[in-house]
Amino acid sequence: MNDDRKDEQVPPGAGLCATCRHAAVVVSDRGNRFVRCTLAETDPSYAKYPALPMRRCPGFQDGPR
Repeated sequence: MNDDRKDEQVPPGAGLCATCRHAAVVVSDRGNRFVRCTLAETDPSYAKYPALPMRRCPGFQDGPR
C-alpha cells in the first residue's frame, strides 16, 4: 500500500472516524481507500484498520488530522 495521504478525506460513512484526528486514509495501489487508526501505532487495544462505521471509540478526538 502507498503511504497515508493526509489530503484524502475519510468517507462520511466511517462514523466517528470521519471527523477523528487519529484517522488517516491509506490508498492502495489499486485505488482502494482504507481508514487507519494512528492510535494503533502506540496502543495495541486499537485496531489498525477498524471495522466501519465506528459508533463508539474511547480514543475519539474531534478535529483536523
